Amino acid sequence: MRFFFPTKKFSEPLSTAVFSTIHVMKQGSPIVWVSHELNGDWQFMGDETIGDYTKVAMVVSLENVIKLDRSILKVADLPMGYCATRKSKKDKWTIAKIDYTEEEMRHFGFYCSKCGLYHKEIPMAYGADAPYQYSLIPENERANRCTLTQDQCIIDNEQYFIRGQLELIVEGKTDNFSWNVWVNVNEQDFNRMSELWEDKNRILEKPYSGNIDTHLESYPETLGLPVRLITRHVGYVPKIELFESNHPLYLEQENGITMERVIGFAKEILYRH
Repeated sequence: MRFFFPTKKFSEPLSTAVFSTIHVMKQGSPIVWVSHELNGDWQFMGDETIGDYTKVAMVVSLENVIKLDRSILKVADLPMGYCATRKSKKDKWTIAKIDYTEEEMRHFGFYCSKCGLYHKEIPMAYGADAPYQYSLIPENERANRCTLTQDQCIIDNEQYFIRGQLELIVEGKTDNFSWNVWVNVNEQDFNRMSELWEDKNRILEKPYSGNIDTHLESYPETLGLPVRLITRHVGYVPKIELFESNHPLYLEQENGITMERVIGFAKEILYRH
């Protein structure tokens, strides 16, 4: 049986495990604080000051919490990373973004858009599925005007794009952080790269030149930044290196970044915080 409050309902199954306390579930304390954490967890808390949460914590089903207090259905659509508070059961909910600390952010994972699974670690790469110019083409015209694969794109037989990887060294980490971006190249270079796509000797090619065609919102405008594409072994997209400039992206590629910066990317891109 599903429970409804006006037109809202939780998207999770009623059997979903959620977090609460003995005070709420067994001692009649009203729920005055609800959070939908960045990892998808739900918490339903009373107004008690809790010293050691482990001593009062309870894991219960979402259905049990709804049966206890149907008014929480008013915040069933609470986005991840937000909380809802009120002074008493009679008051209206106030919605606010949760102010996570950097340390708390380190422990949040994400739901992968590719595989649909939850990963506990902060992402070390972001990318675009298509060039920025592709997004400017009306959807109903793309099939006739564009050819798009995972790594290549042609628009109107006039614009040619290759997907590449721009890596940033992360202080204290063995793995680099990567921006997977698209680069606009000329027709001759595009055809040459396509011709050698499965050729093991392609790593002998000189670097190609192009311009970034991916908007990276964590920086000042990145569209049009000049780069070189360095061909790698078959199975790997080209490595992207920016030409020298004062752009923050170039400076970070040269000097590296901290894990705090990576967490900042997650806040802005993944969690919209």
